[in-house]
Amino acid sequence: MSTDFAAYIAGLVKIFNANGIAAEEKPLQYGKQLVLTSGGAKATLSVYNGKKGLKLVWSGKNAAFTDKCKALIAEEAADGADYCLLKNLPEFKGVWAGSDESGKGDFFGPLVVAAVICDEKSAAQLFSLGVKDCKVVSDKDVLKLREAIEQTAVSSAVLALTPKMYNYRYAQIKAAGQNLNHLLSSGHAAALCAALAKYPACNYALVDRFAVHNNIRGMVNAKFPHVNVVQMPKAEADIAVAAASVLARAEFLRIMADLEAQAGMHLPKGGGNAATDCAKLLANKLGKEALGNFVKLHFANYKRI
Repeated sequence: MSTDFAAYIAGLVKIFNANGIAAEEKPLQYGKQLVLTSGGAKATLSVYNGKKGLKLVWSGKNAAFTDKCKALIAEEAADGADYCLLKNLPEFKGVWAGSDESGKGDFFGPLVVAAVICDEKSAAQLFSLGVKDCKVVSDKDVLKLREAIEQTAVSSAVLALTPKMYNYRYAQIKAAGQNLNHLLSSGHAAALCAALAKYPACNYALVDRFAVHNNIRGMVNAKFPHVNVVQMPKAEADIAVAAASVLARAEFLRIMADLEAQAGMHLPKGGGNAATDCAKLLANKLGKEALGNFVKLHFANYKRI
């Protein structure tokens, strides 16, 4: 075993141990196996050191724990990786997807999920254009950046649930004993799959983690088994995720403008008192039964109308 490979394995063990995960080393032909355990959870990471470089093979029945272990490596790789958080991961080929959503916390308006695939050239161009997480970009600039992202990225996809369709889908998942995280998971998976269908050579996808337990990886791998799905907090620092957040926000704003035209009044963003008060005015104007075309009915705001 080379000194560099031994150092790499030692680095992995250090990362896992620092996060409360025991890592037992076992020898493999042309590599090392790490048996990772924490509480009752277990995952196995086989690391091969071949002629084409490092290859990581994951296995384990606990998908959430396995995803957590993957994310720890991704977070460590992000240090010094500029705007690509997956840059130093094994088998990274310089092409990756990112996904993000908009409208999750807004009483009025749609839920939008977008995915963007970048290569190193397009990522550098997007960075130079000033693409950042939509939360630190004005809505005016978001609308300007949308066309540039769509023209520059390797591939992109934007999927939106208008309030009427959102309420229909939410009622379905609630009847099935599920919650909002299941709806978000299916949205992220669908957007990623739509982008990957246009560029299936991409083998990595990064999602801004919104819940510990979800099945985004499983849904993506059902159609694209070669894609490594990594979920980590603050993933919007990655240019692909940031670009996805801008596309999602731009579509959210577009649909909100349409809804305002239908309502004949300004519709506040967010989920505060201003949104509740506006919904009351709209209910008086159009009837409470019409609110399902404008708002997310499971929000607490609706109960106060």
